[in-house]
Parts: sequence; structure tokens; C-alpha cells
Amino acid sequence: MIDVTYLKRLFLNRREDLHLRLGDMGDLLEYGNPNRKDVIAFTQYALELAIAEEDFEVKEGLFNLLMNAVTFQGAARKVEWDPLANVLPTLDDAFLDYALSILGCSKKRKFIKIIEPYLHSKTEDIRQAAAEALEEINYNVEEC
Repeated sequence: MIDVTYLKRLFLNRREDLHLRLGDMGDLLEYGNPNRKDVIAFTQYALELAIAEEDFEVKEGLFNLLMNAVTFQGAARKVEWDPLANVLPTLDDAFLDYALSILGCSKKRKFIKIIEPYLHSKTEDIRQAAAEALEEINYNVEEC
């Protein structure tokens, strides 16, 4: 179920299998046909959770949800990604890769200056993710 209330309930009644349930929700975003308005509200709430989450496995599940919403449900241009852009410097590389891709898919030129410094990252994967994000913003208007 792609529903904010369901996601809230999962986090309020946090169980050991939370990361598995997030994976199931990711599958729904990838293979299902949920209501577009529900996807946008769900994605915005998942973003808030992802930014605040401290458990690595759960945070990864949330970022995977965000990426699936962007890739398979077209949420990139409908969600406000400024909170994600604001926390880029605090993210581990595993999440930074997701975040740069999401910001690129948003097509918002305001993120160019935020992404550009990552072209000089010491990590090849991050440099590549930044380059691809900038390419998405600048050239591939119809993709994402």
C-alpha cells in the first residue's frame, strides 16, 4: 500500500522487519500502479523520514523508496527536494549517490550549484553520480 498513514504506522510500530516492509513498498512503486496524488504525498513523507533516519539499513530502504518513486512513478518533478539538497553534505556516500540522482531527475536548475562541487569528490562513484545528475538537468529533458 502506497499511503502516508501506512508508512507512519510502520514507523510508529517500528519492528525488526521494517527494512523488509520498505522493500515491499519499493516493489509496489516499481511494479504497481498507485494513485499519483498518493505517490507524491508518500514520497514527500518518505523524504522527511529518510533525512531524519539514523539506522543505516532503514535509511537505505527509504532512499530506495525515493528512487523508485522518481524512476517508476514520475515523482521527481512533483516533490519539493530542497530538504534533500540541504542535507547533501551530511550524507554518507551510499545515500549521496541516490540523492544526486534524485536531484538530477528533478530537472531543477537551482540544484546545479549544489551538485557541481561533487564533481570533485574523492570518490569516483560520487563524481560519476554528480556528472550524470548535471547531465539530466542540462540535457535529458524527457527522461526520469
